[in-house]
Amino acid sequence: MKALDLKLVRDLWRMRGQALAIAVVLAAASATFILSMGVHNSLKITRDAYYAQNHFADVFAHMVRAPRSTLDRVRQIDGVQQAQGSIQQYAILDYPERTEAVRALLQSVDEHGRDQLNLVYLKEGRMPAAGQPGEVVVDEAFAMANETGPGYEVDAIIYGNRQRLQIVGIGLAPNYVNALAPGDIIPDDTRFGVFWMGEEALEAATDRTEAINTISVSLQHGASEEDVIRAINAILEPYGGTGAYGRSDHPSHAFLESELDQLEAMVQIIPPVFLVVSTFLVYIVLGRMIRTQRSLIGLLKAFGYSDAAIAWHYLKFALAIALIAMALGSLAGIWMGRSMTELYGRYYHFPFLRFSFAPVVFIGAGALAMLSAALGAITGVWAAARLTPAVAMSPPPPPVYRAGAVERIGERAGFTAIGHMIVRHIARWPGRSAITVGGVALAVGLLFATLQFIDSSHFMLDTYFQRAQRHNLSVTFTEPRNEDALYQLAQIPGVLRVEPQQALAVEMSNGNRHERTALEGTAPDAQLTARIDQKGALIDMPPAGLMLSRQLATQLDVHPGDSVHIKMLGGRHAETVLPVGALVDEFIGARAYAAPATLGSLARDGAPVSSALLLVDPAARDNILKELKSMPLVLSISDRDFEMARFRSMIDGNINTMIIFYIGFASAIAVGVVYNSARILFSERAHELATLRVLGYHSREVAIVLIGEIALLVTFAVPTGLLVGHWLAKLMLLMFSSDLFRLPFAPTNAAYANAALVVLAAAAVTGLVVARRVMGLDMVRVLKARD
Repeated sequence: MKALDLKLVRDLWRMRGQALAIAVVLAAASATFILSMGVHNSLKITRDAYYAQNHFADVFAHMVRAPRSTLDRVRQIDGVQQAQGSIQQYAILDYPERTEAVRALLQSVDEHGRDQLNLVYLKEGRMPAAGQPGEVVVDEAFAMANETGPGYEVDAIIYGNRQRLQIVGIGLAPNYVNALAPGDIIPDDTRFGVFWMGEEALEAATDRTEAINTISVSLQHGASEEDVIRAINAILEPYGGTGAYGRSDHPSHAFLESELDQLEAMVQIIPPVFLVVSTFLVYIVLGRMIRTQRSLIGLLKAFGYSDAAIAWHYLKFALAIALIAMALGSLAGIWMGRSMTELYGRYYHFPFLRFSFAPVVFIGAGALAMLSAALGAITGVWAAARLTPAVAMSPPPPPVYRAGAVERIGERAGFTAIGHMIVRHIARWPGRSAITVGGVALAVGLLFATLQFIDSSHFMLDTYFQRAQRHNLSVTFTEPRNEDALYQLAQIPGVLRVEPQQALAVEMSNGNRHERTALEGTAPDAQLTARIDQKGALIDMPPAGLMLSRQLATQLDVHPGDSVHIKMLGGRHAETVLPVGALVDEFIGARAYAAPATLGSLARDGAPVSSALLLVDPAARDNILKELKSMPLVLSISDRDFEMARFRSMIDGNINTMIIFYIGFASAIAVGVVYNSARILFSERAHELATLRVLGYHSREVAIVLIGEIALLVTFAVPTGLLVGHWLAKLMLLMFSSDLFRLPFAPTNAAYANAALVVLAAAAVTGLVVARRVMGLDMVRVLKARD
């Protein structure tokens, strides 16, 4: 080993505490990068492979009823590679021992294995056999949640008729990676599942012989999706087509794509915080080491070492720390990545999902760590290379202390001698003090930005489920009904109030911007639902025109007073232009509202009720659910309290896992910054501290000189960090928002307090570790030779 390399090893060992502290901060950046990009790549690679192997379609269309021969016309469209028709039918499963409604989506499959798109991946058992009308394959998530499988039987209400279903297999399909029941906003595998049933059997059960109600299409390479969709809509319009849509609008795919976008946002926000801190830490530590080794650098140059050799030696010191960080970060990133992948596996159902050890992810993390360390080392390396032997071997000029504003303020404030020492040293090194404050502030800000997600999610849940939804149950009908359906519901014992709701599938457009959504309407005197904005204020429905969620208005680029073109998807396919009367800030979905009269003039179908909201007596809830399950007109039943508990469980599970990680990350920043600052202070002021001991100061008083400076800097850092966290949290909420969910910025005082307390605790523990060195200071050794 070369002489300079031996010196490098000795320097690393002598400064192992400071080097490890920097490595931990860099490792946090690497771990976050590996976690986010690794999970992102795992999901993306698995998704793409699954889609390709099981032929996930590119375009989807639904209609009321069309002859199977319609597929021949669809196949003739330019750009269509394959087209497949099938039947989808919702059913209610009869579990006598369960009061809540359990729903299923029956999806037809060809009993002879001629399906070409959206193929079922069998995990267990077999596919339905021809001539066996009751055989079904159940999706894996439902089977696991309800402890069912091949050999089990269950009664189902299909198209108003009861039929016994026999489960013969467990499977998955690419179009149901995330299966969502109608009326729900999050998946619930205990109460909703997908069942694949033989095509002939489902035709008979739904009275659709040689008829279909859904089409899936794959496109040729380079085909125009928009042109194909336009041609499909023209073919299906006479059959009640509700408008074809591409893969990006498919609910299952959209949920997964939203998650991938959030992982990308995490990479853009979190690692840069750690990289900035670690860059400044390397700058401080290496600069201090070079200053203390001036005479040694002069000797090395006098012995013939070149400027480049000296510069490379000190750069290797920074890169060695980065290598340690890469090892620590890779181990931590793999562990966290596996944990997060397992968590995603509960919500997104693939045949397999493993954390991806893609070399490019680890290379990228290592490159970032190396770059951060190199940037921090540039100034010190340049200073070492420029030193001439004569200048380097002479002692550096001592710092000059002058009576200035700090002393005058201290005198007026009544500072003690120790207090003067503390503030004078801070003022003497303002840049380094600012770096310490900035590093701790970033730790506080990062932790607050993470903790506030809990408050934001709880505020969203309270606003959406408690204030905006004042009903207990939501009932969706199999098809739009007249008001007689409301009277039937009102006659059920225990139902206190029933209110109608109508939803029309529409396409809204403004110029070249198009969005598919539901145009919703409620009664003018509605008491069981309300529009609540992000500030908690009630927004009244405009008497004419539309009320749009701000998300939908942004997508369409419209403002109050602008007009929107509306085309009905299905029914009369009527078109009209309506003004935007108001906007409402909502947290879930991109929604549109209109007065019942507006919807009535658009639909003109004499069946204004598509669903109903029920306020019920809690004591009669179970009996009401049993009654609703037996009603043929009922497609689905949503329980507000159950949905809220499910939503809270999902959010808390995800956020709590991330909070554990980020508490560790924020603590790592605080420890790294405080430890390095304290160790540098100790090495610089060891002679002064020993002199104070000789002059008669107690060891505890001497320790206060060091700890007091760190404590004062941390005290400045906490409010600064909370301010940084305020804006960082808003940025994170903006980047994590999607078309599906948006979290408000609604932190509580507890979030501010907890962020400050965690970082203060980490800083206090670190400061005490360094204080022990002061308490055990060897005065004779320190006073004999100064750094």
